[in-house]
Amino acid sequence: MTQAQDAIGERGGGPRRGGFQAAVVSLVPRWITPNHLTVCRILGSLALIWMTFTPSVGLGWLIIVGFSAGISDNLDGMVARQRGLVSKLGAFLDPLADKIYALALILTLWWRGLFDWRVLALVVAMDLHVVAIPLLIVIGRLRRGQPLWPAPWVQTNRWGKLKTAFFAWGMGLTVIAAWAEWTWLRLVGAAGIWGALGLGFIALVNYFRAWWRGDFA
Repeated sequence: MTQAQDAIGERGGGPRRGGFQAAVVSLVPRWITPNHLTVCRILGSLALIWMTFTPSVGLGWLIIVGFSAGISDNLDGMVARQRGLVSKLGAFLDPLADKIYALALILTLWWRGLFDWRVLALVVAMDLHVVAIPLLIVIGRLRRGQPLWPAPWVQTNRWGKLKTAFFAWGMGLTVIAAWAEWTWLRLVGAAGIWGALGLGFIALVNYFRAWWRGDFA
């Protein structure tokens, strides 16, 4: 199965009926699409970055905005799967929104001094494929005399999505723990971040394996 097919499988593919997801999605008005929710996550993440660097904004507000932005990551997928709403724009925006949201949380933990920046930097390094693989594809096209358009694009794989989820929840719990002064929750958050580091390495290996097979060419 190619990365593009994976994207269709994860983002939607056909309307689904019944279950918990259907109950949640039924609360979302019909005019709201998965892309609307994804754009809201991007805007919320940008707001979180601004608030992080504003000294007068306390951790409580960061938690509220961060949670509101993060919950859309699950909700947009639910809406897409339940209503069968799949689009190329959505497949592009969703991983982009994930990256911006993760960046917002990283900046919060780093600037507010809530976690070791070196561990955060390692997790970020697991996204090396975002730049490296498109560059390798462009070099390959140039050598073969192929056109450079359409631009190369690396679809998020399942391990990458899981890594993002672990990272987001780990960082979010760390912020909540600092606000509530709960040591035990800090440990849970740290476990999530370290778990994200391991999952990110697995994802990185799979990205380059997919590139070697020619899935992204």
